[in-house]
Amino acid sequence: MTSLILATALLTPAPPGTPQEGSSPAVGHWVGTLKIGPSELTLVLHVTPSDDVEGELSGSLDSPDQGSFGLKLDRIAFADRTLQFESQTIATTFRGEMDEEGRAITGTFTQGGRATPITLTLTPDDQLPRPVDAPEALLGIWQGPIELPLGQSLRVALRVETVEGSPDTRRAVFDSIDQDVKGIPVTAISVEGKRVRFEVKSIGGTFEGTIDEDRTRLEGQWTQSILNLPLTLEKVEATSTLDRPQHPKPPFPYTVEEVTFANPAAEIDLAGTLTLPEGDGPFPAAVLVSGSGPQDRDETILGHKPFLVIADHLTRAGIAVLRFDDRGVGASGGDHASATTEDFATDALAAVRFLHDRPEVAPESIGIIGHSEGGVIGPLAATKAPEDVAFLVLLAGTGVTGREIILRQSSLIALASGIPEERVDQQVKLLEQLTARLDTDDPGPLDADAVDALAKQALEGIAPEHRDALEESDVALALSASELQTPWFRFFLRHDPRPALRQVSAPVLALFGEKDLQVDPEQNAPEVEAALIAGGNRQSKVVVVPGVNHLFQRAESGAPLEYGSIEETIAPDVLDRMTTWIRSVTSEKH
Repeated sequence: MTSLILATALLTPAPPGTPQEGSSPAVGHWVGTLKIGPSELTLVLHVTPSDDVEGELSGSLDSPDQGSFGLKLDRIAFADRTLQFESQTIATTFRGEMDEEGRAITGTFTQGGRATPITLTLTPDDQLPRPVDAPEALLGIWQGPIELPLGQSLRVALRVETVEGSPDTRRAVFDSIDQDVKGIPVTAISVEGKRVRFEVKSIGGTFEGTIDEDRTRLEGQWTQSILNLPLTLEKVEATSTLDRPQHPKPPFPYTVEEVTFANPAAEIDLAGTLTLPEGDGPFPAAVLVSGSGPQDRDETILGHKPFLVIADHLTRAGIAVLRFDDRGVGASGGDHASATTEDFATDALAAVRFLHDRPEVAPESIGIIGHSEGGVIGPLAATKAPEDVAFLVLLAGTGVTGREIILRQSSLIALASGIPEERVDQQVKLLEQLTARLDTDDPGPLDADAVDALAKQALEGIAPEHRDALEESDVALALSASELQTPWFRFFLRHDPRPALRQVSAPVLALFGEKDLQVDPEQNAPEVEAALIAGGNRQSKVVVVPGVNHLFQRAESGAPLEYGSIEETIAPDVLDRMTTWIRSVTSEKH
């Protein structure tokens, strides 16, 4: 949701729990539960008569489990027993029908293009969810590692703080330090003798353990999903910070320019950062294209900024770099949720063409460096405009369909997380059946009821002893109706990158991480290489880099949980490989 606001800071009193006589039946508090994957989040809608326009309504939203309160709605209306509201701040809409008794509203909550069913129930003021008041015995900061399977660990912290302006009130929040996530509200916390328990509902996590005699150590178990993991928290003065030694700091030995450029195909403007080497140009140049999901220009993830590091390294070596915010992210216009990989290819081409018009850049030496989904976008862009794209660097680009990627990825990551192999096999089998319907020319609409029916049908083919567990598993719940409905997800599942790769005539460097569990090199590298060879591309090179993960960090296991705990953002060897190769394929052109 949006930025967190403490309940104690609400500026207006809450409306009454039941509609006032003569007011709209929609006036009051409405509480419901959003089921998002394996997690459940409480949502509270407050509806009041408008202070500005007689006969109209005002409204606000709380998400107590995320610590967000008092988010003002941009629009709310009730007519013919239908309630609708919208918040542009969090890209959310709702439409629902009120029952005959006027006590419940059932409808669809849509955020970022993903639709989730929800029923809102009229609730008295004294029964509304309230922020948790944490026990004084836990006041302070408690930090330690969750001991993960296969020798991995994840640093977390429980912070119990006095609320500013209310010295007798304490709030508790949870930090996942290595994942660079801070301030997740603790939704229940208690101390009974030596027994300590707290719950973080928004991530489905619970700690149960004991506190020592000195009140400096909590020792117990962290339970999340099907995993039950050891966790010891020590009382500390401050939480640890993430060290990112590769992140460059000014002053820089090159020019940094904030730019905007148009994508006429989408009628949007995109914003980014152009770095230009010192000295006389024109210079070869690269456009950086990010992986799946809304990404900023630095492809920021878990405190790492891979594109910042790549741009710095290349620019110091005499290669200009343009990195930009994805559409709908940061300073870029457009809507990310409604776009597909093909749409993102037009954004990449718009960036390339912007560089063509820059006098500092050699127009015949502009290429694309794409990471993950960016490694699929690059070839699509190159086939649309082969005269504009001089080279491609594919970092963990895929060589098979998205459906094949998801099935392999789900298996590898689950096994690395310590889930038993037999259980993983059953989960993947279920996932395979759930996605099979989309592998047709006309899958038809898939609402929540249709997905539930598909899940039940798939579960019938699972051994009885596994069914109950699978119904609660993360994998079984991972593909919600809302995800299956998004244009991006449907395109991703069915898209085969090989035809585009066969059409690429520009030089290609395809790098894969030996320990990548998201884009398995054994599954993808041979397919990418075969497609390039089949297309007659004699300037291509496919390399599996030893010891690195999906982010091209030197890693132990390759599991995503490890990304944040690794200080290195990208292995120097990978940076050097890219730089040397780009200079070699562009040196002959200018």
